[in-house]
Parts: sequence; structure tokens; C-alpha cells
Amino acid sequence: MRLIFERTPDITRPRTPGHTSRTARRLALLVAVATVPVLAVSPAAHAEDPAPTELVLPTPSQYVPVQDTLYAAGDTGYLHRRETTDGSTPTYQWHGYDGTERTVDDFTGKVPGQQGYYGAGTDVLPVPVGVSGVVELRDPATGESTQLTVPDGQSTVGSFGRTVLTVSFNEVWQVDKLHILRVQDGVTVDTPVDPPEGERFDRYPVVAGDGALAVVRFIHGRTLGILDLTSGTLTPVASRVSVDESWNIQAAVSPTHIAWYQQGMSTARVVRRDDPAGAQTSVAVPPSGADIPVVGLAGDWLLTTYRPAAPTEQNPPLRRGGPLKATPLAGGTPVTLLAAAQPDLFQVPGGGAITVGGADSGDWAVRRVEAGADGAPTLRTLSGVPSRPAAVRGIALSGGQLVTKEEDSAPRPAYLTRKVTLTGTPAAGPRTELTTAPLGDAYGQPLGAGDGSVVHVRHDDTTQRDILVRATPSGTRTEVVPFDRNTPSTTGRGLRDAAGRYAVYGSGDERAVVDFEAPGGGAVVQRLTTPAAALWGSKLWTTDGTWGQIEARDLTTGTVTSYSVGASCVIRDLQTVGRWVYWDCLGQDVIGGDPSTPFGVYDLQTGATITLPKRGELGDGFVVNHDTSAATLQLTDFHTGTATGPRTLTDLPAVPNWKNYDVDKFGGGVAWLDTTGRAHVVPSGVPAQPLTVTTADAPTAYIRTADATWNPAWRLSKPATAAHLVIKRKAKVLRTLDVTPAGAALTTRWDGTLADGTRVAAGTYPWELTAAPEDGTGTGITLTGSVTVTDGA
Repeated sequence: MRLIFERTPDITRPRTPGHTSRTARRLALLVAVATVPVLAVSPAAHAEDPAPTELVLPTPSQYVPVQDTLYAAGDTGYLHRRETTDGSTPTYQWHGYDGTERTVDDFTGKVPGQQGYYGAGTDVLPVPVGVSGVVELRDPATGESTQLTVPDGQSTVGSFGRTVLTVSFNEVWQVDKLHILRVQDGVTVDTPVDPPEGERFDRYPVVAGDGALAVVRFIHGRTLGILDLTSGTLTPVASRVSVDESWNIQAAVSPTHIAWYQQGMSTARVVRRDDPAGAQTSVAVPPSGADIPVVGLAGDWLLTTYRPAAPTEQNPPLRRGGPLKATPLAGGTPVTLLAAAQPDLFQVPGGGAITVGGADSGDWAVRRVEAGADGAPTLRTLSGVPSRPAAVRGIALSGGQLVTKEEDSAPRPAYLTRKVTLTGTPAAGPRTELTTAPLGDAYGQPLGAGDGSVVHVRHDDTTQRDILVRATPSGTRTEVVPFDRNTPSTTGRGLRDAAGRYAVYGSGDERAVVDFEAPGGGAVVQRLTTPAAALWGSKLWTTDGTWGQIEARDLTTGTVTSYSVGASCVIRDLQTVGRWVYWDCLGQDVIGGDPSTPFGVYDLQTGATITLPKRGELGDGFVVNHDTSAATLQLTDFHTGTATGPRTLTDLPAVPNWKNYDVDKFGGGVAWLDTTGRAHVVPSGVPAQPLTVTTADAPTAYIRTADATWNPAWRLSKPATAAHLVIKRKAKVLRTLDVTPAGAALTTRWDGTLADGTRVAAGTYPWELTAAPEDGTGTGITLTGSVTVTDGA
């Protein structure tokens, strides 16, 4: 039904700003992304009550994986820090390839000088000892350590195993020498290295290395140096980069090759390690949009991950990272090893490289890339990275379509849905996504219309208007401004009800009825001065203000039918499901309304009013009450004409600003979100009304052209199955059409041809639609009509 703001704690449907009484409703969404595992359990209930089987859907994972940042790789393990879930500062951990994990105390990621390249090269890590200039070279696996003293006037710029690299400066603070420092017999030994004639070392010269050699750069990018860390021999190598700049050159070293790449180039250069000044191979670097490639090596393959480029929009979509690709050094087509990966790419001294990535956040792991027996690159998982639960802030259930508003399980806040079946063994179909959702809790609470479409409210900050948005299973998106006046961007309130093509919006005693399929586009078709307005099919249920009086207005014909519920008060809230009309005299927008004000359900078939023990959200023959004081969700069955005592479905605390449960008035189920974000769906256990057609749109004329089809549609009281439509000619079946269900609706299309593509002659063709109730309750439907086919231009 509608969103109703009630402040009395024990009164049902506690409405919060930004919600609808049916504002947490349903949605049919289209782009399939995953099949969700489900669990059938029995919900909480009174011991004497039968417990319907419950469907439990796991909390979705955040789209962006947990970041597990790499810092170094050795022969027995790697150094990393994994992002924490509580926001605390992560610790440095040495993860052994045998699965062991050790905390590396006092490691800062750098040594005195605080900048440079600190790949492990071996299993030894540099740990600074305060600001003393002393570096502790620690083996995290064994705990053994050696202290090395950095001479005065030198700054560290790199470290590989038990070798520390520093630079010294001339009188004008230019780097004049590179120094290789080692400890021998307890004494720090300094091996100075001069640059080639005409060159000068970059301020931070080290770009790669592995404990035996290092790749260094100079202030100009036209030359690189290959430094033997044992002898101190420096071999100049022409870089052949496109721009004479050194700062954007990166490199990688493997047991057999050395590779380097300059940002912006389309190729990397590769030489054999045993002949660094020899022939160079140019290897194409596969692009990934505007992202910056990061290169590595594994056997005879060039690896590339990608560093994200700076976003060009104000609120960019979330990203997992670029792919991990491998390109043969001899040339050939790149192979995608991982769909997404962090840009971290560290070489293992013994061969291969380590990165972090996977297919998605549920598949995220630290992985080693290495050459297999056939020389092709292979992946080996070293450590899984658990995903974090996404933020789910809204739920809807309509026509068997379960919808959740999810903040971060997709690149942008989005509506995700799946088909749920509660007959027999409960089951859920694949999760699908239709459209983005407004960020935040108040706006965007989903409201299903029963036909697979979803309606929500977004706020346009530019025009300062609330906008009603409808998205359909076909991908059509329609927006309507219900009131052309400023709306505070913090309220989100107003969406009251939806059914098929219609929606009701408003606050206080003002309501606007929107027809999203009006000729010429979505439009406001009625304005009312009443808080009581609800929809069922094409009928708008409201009141003229007379005590106890309600009326049904047919939005297509204008016919008004009046009823009296026998209440001595002005009705201020209505909800409708088929034969049942829930009415309530409580002031829905008045703080502290009188809980003793009459309310009940009017039976259109018998004309009787049914007394209820508690206010609630109307379903087919029942109401659901969220008792916020007791933090329970309760169901009251009244389908026999007499209300039973409330039955507890589950414990459910109230949440601010959004609704965490919903009732399917087009199917009979109840859904809620628990505190962990898991969705639960349970059948009401109340017999549903027979399957009926609430509205039909089956045009009697079809002008056949190349681009046009006949597109009939029927909206139903609940989901149907086994539906098909036959086209006839003189009682002979000419064509049987597939009928597509969407929520509690059926659609089909015909292009005026037979099954073999032959065009039928112009004329009138009878049709017959048959369908059975999906829940197995009651008889099926058979509808007949005809369509006249004429040929257009």
C-alpha cells in the first residue's frame, strides 16, 4: 500500500521519512549477473503454529574487493597488508608460501630516506631502527636479523635482501654517486658506483631488482643502467623510450629477462638478463582504456596489470581494477589471466610474479603467475581475500519478484532482483539488475507495481524537485514530476502506492496520481485533496471525506462506485488487494495519532467489515504488523472473515529512514532483511484468492509494418505459469505465441506471420490466452478476443 507516517510505537507499519507503506516494494530487473545460493529453513513462529518453509538469501558481497596491498616478494613468501573491515590500521604481514602468516613489527614500507624501491629480492626485509640511520635487515620467517649503518650524508633509495642502496650528493645537492651497502664481519661495507660519463643518477634511481642486479635510471630517460649488485658493475642500456623523461619508466626483472616500459608507449622493451646490452625485443602492451599499464614477467611472457586513471566525472562508478594479461615475448595475442586485478605486481626472485585479483570480489585472492610445464602462464592461489558484505538498504516483494536496494554491490547504487518461488521447495532465480538507484536511505526505496516494473523517487538537486521514476523489465525508464515546486532534498517521502502503469504520490492531504503510460508520455492524471488513496488494477480507491465512506474510481472510464464500511470517522488510509480493502481513520501524517481510532478490513464480496487486533500492511487475506517496541514481525490471518491471533514471523528491529520488510500483495509472500543484510522470504500460509485479470491491454487493431508488432499485455492478481496464446482462423490454430511472465503480468508479441515467417492475409483473427496460477490455488484463466490485421506503408 502506501507510506504512512505513524509515531505511536505499537502501531503497525511504522513509516519513516522516505518510505512508502508499500514503498519498499518490488522491481523487475534485466541484466543477469549471478545465480544466488539459497537456504530453506523454518522461520521463528509460535510453537502451536505451522511454520511455512522460508527462503534465505545470503548477503551480497561488495562490488569492490578488499584491498590486499603487496610490498615485496621473496623465495619463501611475500609481504602484504590487508585492508581491515573495521577501519583500523592494517599491520604488515609476511605470508609464507606454506600458508604461515607473521606480523612484521616496525616495518614502515621504507627505510631511512623514506622513498625508493624496496622489493625483497630475497626473504630479507629492511626495518629502520628509529631515525638512527641504522637499518635492521630482518628475515621474517626465521627472525634472524643483521644491522646495517647508513653512512652520514647518504640517503637510502632501495633494498634487495641484505643489500641496501643509497645515494650521495655533491655540493649543490645533485646525486653524484650510487652506493651498494652490505655488512661483512659486522661492518658496513660501501661500494660506490659512478654514473656513465655524461649522465647523472635520478634522485630515486632504483626501478627494479632482485638481490643480484638492479635496474637504475638517470635524470634523462634515454638510458637505463643494469647494476650488478655483487661487483658494482654498471652497464648502460639504450632505453629507446619515446620521451626523454625518466620519472615514468618502470621495469621488471626475472631470472631470464629484463623488461622496461615508459607510460604512454604502446610497447615494452625486453632484453635477456645474461646479455643486457644485446638485442632488444619490442613487445606490444595491451591497452585497457585510459588506465596505466604496470609490467611484469613470467617465463617468456610479459605481464600487465593496470593502475586506474584519474576519474573524469564527479561520482565515478566503483571499479575492481583492470585485467591481468599476458603477452608472449615472441609476439602474439595477449591472454587474459584475470578479469580484474590490483596494479600490484611483484616479481618472485625464483621466477614468476605475484598479484591480487579475480573474477569478482567473491573470487579475490593473492595469486602467483608462473610458467607451466608447457611454457604457458598459469595461476596459483596463495591466499584468498574474503569479501565484505554489501550495504542493503531497502527491500520489496511484488508478484514474486524480490527486490533489494543495494549501495555497493554493483558499480553504482542499484536495484537488484530475482524471481522467488514459494510453492513447493522455495527457490530463487539469478540476480538481475535493471537500473541505478539514488544514493542514501531516504530516497529510492523500491515500490513494485506487480507487473515487473519498479517505481521510486529521486531528488533532482538542480531543479529542487522530487521525481517519480518507473523502470520496466524491457529497460524503459519514465520520469514524471508530480508537483512542480521545491522539495527538500532530505525528505524522500511521498511515494504511496503503485499498480501497473499507475502510481500515487503526495503528503499531507494532497495526492497526485501518475500514469506512466499516458499518451504522449508519463503524466499526472488526477490530483486529490485526501490522504486516502490506493491502487488495484485500473481502480483508484479513495474517499470523499464522508465518515466511513470509500469509493473506487476507474481511471480508464471515470466510473465511481461507492461503499460504506460503517465507521464513524473520516478514513485517512486505504490499502487494497482484490476483494479486501484495508481502511484506517488514523491521521497518517500527524505526529502522535490516536491509536484507538477505528480501523479494519472491508470485504467487497460480503460487504462485512473485519475487526483486526493490530494495524498492519495488507496482504491477500492477512496483515503484517511490525511491532517496533517488541522488535518482531507478526502476521494476522483474516481470510475466513474472522481475524486470528497474530503469529510471529521473526524478530526484526526497526531501522531509521528505510523499510526492512515488505508484503507481496500480488503473490502472498512476506520478505524482510535481517541485521546482517540477508533477505528472507516466507509464504504467508494464507490461501490466496483465485487468479484474475486486473487490467488488460490487447489492441483490437494491428497495422503491420516492418517495425511494428502487436503487443498485448495482461496484469494479473498474482503470478501465472504455463501461459500461451494461440492465433486462430475459422477455429484453426495458425500460430502459437510464447507468453512472457513478468511479476504478476503476461506479455507477448506478434508480427502478423506464421511460424515459418509467411505473412498472414489482412483480416480479423481470433485469439485465446490460457494461463494457470503459479501457486496452484484456484482455477486458471482463459481469455479470448480478436485482432484485425491491416498492412501499413
